Amino acid sequence: MASRTKQKEEARARRLAEERERAERARRSNRLRMIGGVVVLAVAIVAVAIAVSSGGNSATGLQKGTAQTKTGASVSSLLSGIPQSGATLGSSTAPVTMTYYGDLECPICRDFTVNGGLSPLIQNEVRKGKVKIVYKSFETATRDPSTFKTQQVAALSAGLQKHFWDYAELFYHEQGAEGSGYVNEAYLQGLAQQVPGLNLTQWESDRNNSSLANQVASDEQSGTTVGVQGTPTLVFTGPKGQTAIGTAATYPQLQQAIQKVS
Repeated sequence: MASRTKQKEEARARRLAEERERAERARRSNRLRMIGGVVVLAVAIVAVAIAVSSGGNSATGLQKGTAQTKTGASVSSLLSGIPQSGATLGSSTAPVTMTYYGDLECPICRDFTVNGGLSPLIQNEVRKGKVKIVYKSFETATRDPSTFKTQQVAALSAGLQKHFWDYAELFYHEQGAEGSGYVNEAYLQGLAQQVPGLNLTQWESDRNNSSLANQVASDEQSGTTVGVQGTPTLVFTGPKGQTAIGTAATYPQLQQAIQKVS
């Protein structure tokens, strides 16, 4: 009997010890979660502070302060002195044409335009008159035909004053979060106000020009005809024929395509 009693006491002691251990693990876990939550909150606060101080892109787009100033200077430097006509950038006599099917809300187009091969292509081949770029509208990321038409027409309206590429570059640099609905009238107006030399009254009037909406529709039909399935799609045409790249190409890839059709 004594032996069984001792066994029961030992079992009870083990259970109590296990319960205390579980309780202690739970307390440690809770403390870690609380510490983790505080760390995450602190990181978020710092990130917000950095974004506010630098004036960087928010979920709703449009840079502010020094970030906007730097972006404007960068875009102006990139495009300065290069001829623009409508949505075409570069000399009309350039032997190679790169047709750029894009959606201004497309994040992959943004990567290609801001961080990829487009900038060095403009700085070199386009500036030297070897290549001209024709931008064509093709809806992918926007997913709302009305918003897509409105944003493309806004850029094309700037193009009537030879500032399409200024507007489009600013749009890509200041994209908001995909699917956030950031493209509204305030956003479009905000970009227009950043384009140096753009007559805002004329730009606003030109947005009602039905020929621009027709151009958007024509661009989409053109893209469908040549088999565009995503953006960016780049079609190169030159003396030796035509080739296409269906991705955010690097500068060496662009050079290879140019060489192939030159």
